[in-house]
Amino acid sequence: MSFDIVEFLKNHTLLHGVPEMELAKAASTMQTVRFTEGEWLMHEGKEGHHCYFVLEGTVQVHTRSLIGKQVVLAELGYGALIGEIALIRNEKRTAGIRALNDVTALCLDRAAFEKLAEASPHFHESMTYAAELRMKHGMLSKASIWSAIPDSELRGLAEITVRRRVKRGETVLREGDPADTFYMISSGRFELRSASERRTVLGTGDYFGEIAMLTLQPQTVSAVALEDSELLVMGRTEFQAILSYYPPVRRQFAEVLRIRRPDLSMDASYGSLEKDGQEAAVSSRRVPSDTGGKVSRRPARWIDLLFVLGGAFVGCTVLAVWTQHPLWRIAALLVGGMVGPVTFVAYVRSSQLLGFSPARLASVFLSSAAVAVPLAWMAERHWLFARTDSAGFSEWTVPLSVAFIEEAAKLIVCAVLLRGGRMRFLMDAVVFGAAAGMGFAAIESIVYGWSYGGQGATGDMLAVLWVRTLLSPLGHGTWTAIAAAGIWYGYNRRSAALARGSRAWLLALALPLSAVLLHMLWDYHFMVGIWRMLSMVTVGAGGLLILYLLIRKGARDEDMAVTALNPLLQHEAADEAPGLGEQQEAKARSPLICSACRTQSPPDARYCARCGQALKLGRQSG
Repeated sequence: MSFDIVEFLKNHTLLHGVPEMELAKAASTMQTVRFTEGEWLMHEGKEGHHCYFVLEGTVQVHTRSLIGKQVVLAELGYGALIGEIALIRNEKRTAGIRALNDVTALCLDRAAFEKLAEASPHFHESMTYAAELRMKHGMLSKASIWSAIPDSELRGLAEITVRRRVKRGETVLREGDPADTFYMISSGRFELRSASERRTVLGTGDYFGEIAMLTLQPQTVSAVALEDSELLVMGRTEFQAILSYYPPVRRQFAEVLRIRRPDLSMDASYGSLEKDGQEAAVSSRRVPSDTGGKVSRRPARWIDLLFVLGGAFVGCTVLAVWTQHPLWRIAALLVGGMVGPVTFVAYVRSSQLLGFSPARLASVFLSSAAVAVPLAWMAERHWLFARTDSAGFSEWTVPLSVAFIEEAAKLIVCAVLLRGGRMRFLMDAVVFGAAAGMGFAAIESIVYGWSYGGQGATGDMLAVLWVRTLLSPLGHGTWTAIAAAGIWYGYNRRSAALARGSRAWLLALALPLSAVLLHMLWDYHFMVGIWRMLSMVTVGAGGLLILYLLIRKGARDEDMAVTALNPLLQHEAADEAPGLGEQQEAKARSPLICSACRTQSPPDARYCARCGQALKLGRQSG
């Protein structure tokens, strides 16, 4: 058997020139091992003490992307040497290897491997080069802006990139440097600064230098390593060639530029990039998938919330009527004031693809309750009703004034949140507007209920609460969501997503005015009895129609942005190779939370469509 091993080694292309004596010594330490179909030869992240020459069968090389997806790096057969990277670099396994069928291999331990490397410069050089290439290929596959490039061609990209180690505190890029280098972070963290001011921190899977390359202007930031790190570096010629050859990559970078520097324009040599970005957004809706051509959104948990809060309200109502105890009346008052508003906000949030945490929405809800309600009350009492002969709503001037005051008070909260274009997407304004409006509505319902309950009329209090709960989707939340959308259009009138600035100005004026008009018609007592109720439902339905159109437009914009930045998103959600337990797999299917902007993203996305940074497994929402 030893003779057979020596003959195999002598005929292996990597071992040409190794003295036969050294081959015999290595052969004496090698053993023939067998693996059954599906068995793992080695696991990613484990210590590496052996490598293998494949004699029979086929193996598949796997790695895990930063978002926990299984990535196939290669399929190797007879003669392939696998597992050598860990031996060369003295590091843990950078990939896992699984048998696709029954495999027979020669096992070479570390000592024998090192003796072969010493005996043959050709073997050492070949192994070092192959390991370097595989390392770069694996890094590019884990999380890369090049994900749209076929894997076979990604190997070619690995050949034209240079791996560079960087020490902590080292400046690799300076503001004002020429636009001639693109950097991808394979490990470590970098701080981007502009004019000595901290801008952002980037980590594994992120990249920098692309703004200068796309605009052909001097570098706009400086990059300083926050720890010992490693970069993959590419020159301008190679960067331009890749963007010219791969339209999906051009579209990705068009979206990146819109995210990071919407104030800058593409250089003339990249004239097609902006068009590519728009085409990508349109074509993303035509991609067939099991989700109907759209990126999957979070489950409709608002239904569960409705059952829980609605059930609690029913229970508190029954106990309040039955016992007449003040504590149950207070419980019914609080739960009844919250059930409609909270459920409505949860419903609108379920339509958002790139949402923020529930805690952030809760802060908007409470801020509106704490700021807008007192502000509107003071304005109405000291400015409106103190100066009018009639406090009734049969005169159109009173409901118009109330509508203007209350919508303005709620929009103060929204304007603070949306100022400076901080919210990139229309859905941000819709969701935050709904939260602000419903925070106002919840307190208003509780106050109305309290005014009846304070007179001892439990039945009247509960009747008011139930009517306001059932009608809550037609009121404040809808109006303020519409008005906040107008504020968003005003702040983002120069956004690339808008065809013309004049249209943005028109929406910025029309939507808040529509909200005020809807609010006024809701309060205006121009009918009585059943006709009054029908008029309110009609007005409410009109508001819901406008809100539906805004949600539809906002959801479409989010889909466009996500699929432009993650072109393979709809194709990657398919089968997972084995290797994770149920708990880990469930975690990998949970929405991802961007560590930079705290945005919730789809579980298969690689980059955050809000800030452009790489997403990583383990940043899940609660």
